[in-house]
Amino acid sequence: MAFLLFCVSFFTLFISTFANCRPNGTLYNDICYVAYSDQRSFYDAEAHCAQEGGHLAAIPDAFTNKFLADLAKPVVGIENYWIGGYYFNNLNTYNAFWAWVDYESFEYTNWGPGQPLYNLSSYCTIQIPLSGKWGVVECTAGKPYVCEYTNASQSCPIPGWTTFSNVFNGCIQVIQNAYTWPNALSSCEDYGANLISLHNDYQQSLVQLFVMNSGVTGYHLWIGLHDPQNDGNYTWIDSTKVDYKYFDISTLSKDQCGVIHNDYRWGIEDCSIERYYFCLYSFE
Repeated sequence: MAFLLFCVSFFTLFISTFANCRPNGTLYNDICYVAYSDQRSFYDAEAHCAQEGGHLAAIPDAFTNKFLADLAKPVVGIENYWIGGYYFNNLNTYNAFWAWVDYESFEYTNWGPGQPLYNLSSYCTIQIPLSGKWGVVECTAGKPYVCEYTNASQSCPIPGWTTFSNVFNGCIQVIQNAYTWPNALSSCEDYGANLISLHNDYQQSLVQLFVMNSGVTGYHLWIGLHDPQNDGNYTWIDSTKVDYKYFDISTLSKDQCGVIHNDYRWGIEDCSIERYYFCLYSFE
């Protein structure tokens, strides 16, 4: 009888947990994984995962590595597919590092022979399902991919925004409507958010990756930096400290509102120009 009760309890728990997984997903260690066969660039694949509240799959250990290889085989066959490893080298080469797209560090790796490569223009990670080994290819290549979806303790209350709890303690979004800086700020506030503030290389790198994912490369985007007194003393609109800067010195002017340029460095522009803009919803 005790064994029967245990089985019933376990089955009930399994069904309850599994109900949180997607219809086409497979649950493993409380994470729902979905393999997709359509061919996308790394950026497009991550954007698709993020639109549904997830990220490209991270692999924390050998057991998960084997599980994902087995999960992917029926969907992608022998073709390698995107996982969420990314080489964040877009700020300073000496400060470059591998991490998952949710900014968790690599605690386990399974590189194939001669990997990872460092002679490409961009560095994104694939898994070979037959061997489980990892490799590096150009991020613009079209590949199948695997997304992961977790039941995060904090999820974004705004549909379509992407949660980055461990980097921003909140969720972010590029709003693709062209507004002046004051109107962009008002629009963010309508969501209960603010124009984004940036405080370290990690946040800056993640913003750059997010912009690539959003398909708005080549645009200037309003951020929360401004000079309200027009005296050269910049502040963040959310009143956080200006403890990190990534200016393109050649583009600084006597204007008052901050942007991210299409090379991802910051500039100052006339606040009345209409731009897309970057919002941050904070969990605090």
